Amino acid sequence: MKKLMIWGAGALLAVGCAQHHAMTKVDDSGLARLNESQMQPVDDARIEEGRANDAVAKARANESDARARLEVAKSEKDVSDAQLKRSVAERELLKKQYGTPDQMSRAEQGIQAAQDRVKATDFKMQYLSRMIGVAETERKAAEAHVATVHATTEQAKYRAMVAGNAPQAAAVNGGDLDQQVASARAHEAELQKAAAEQRSDAVQLYNKWEQADSSARTMSHPENMPVPHPMSEPGK
Repeated sequence: MKKLMIWGAGALLAVGCAQHHAMTKVDDSGLARLNESQMQPVDDARIEEGRANDAVAKARANESDARARLEVAKSEKDVSDAQLKRSVAERELLKKQYGTPDQMSRAEQGIQAAQDRVKATDFKMQYLSRMIGVAETERKAAEAHVATVHATTEQAKYRAMVAGNAPQAAAVNGGDLDQQVASARAHEAELQKAAAEQRSDAVQLYNKWEQADSSARTMSHPENMPVPHPMSEPGK
């Protein structure tokens, strides 16, 4: 998985550089010769570019939210660690004071409950850390989609000018445009696949967190009241 993520980041940089510095571009002046019908595919491609940019903004917001949630979980972990230390200290004090068997039993239960809470927060942090990786890859996939739709826009402009007999089309190699689109799509698909695999791995951590959280809540509430799930769906 790490190899895939490292490759993805490097490939994204390579594709981005290629598209921003070496991409075959079409002279837009040739579009002035086209009628409304001939321009329709180009207009549609430009609209899709706008949607792709909106998706990147959303993906970046999701990544930021994932990082913020981990910071909250770190605070929860500090609290659970402190609770465990306090429970152990209380038991040790009872030992020195020769506490009754019932008192010692409650103290041991308190320690067990605190240990379960620490375990639950540990799994929660692992899960949220993994979800940051998912969010990062999904953001890169969204950025790769922008590159894909930009390439398809150039392709649409070229094809429209060819159809409209615009002389500017002669200066462009249509094969280069086709190759750019294919390369961008392949890179985007690779990142989408990586994100799906990462999310699948994260689900396993989510399930461990959910089980540990349920156990911790049960120890805290021995009446075994219904236990709410930590979240309705991983990553949401």
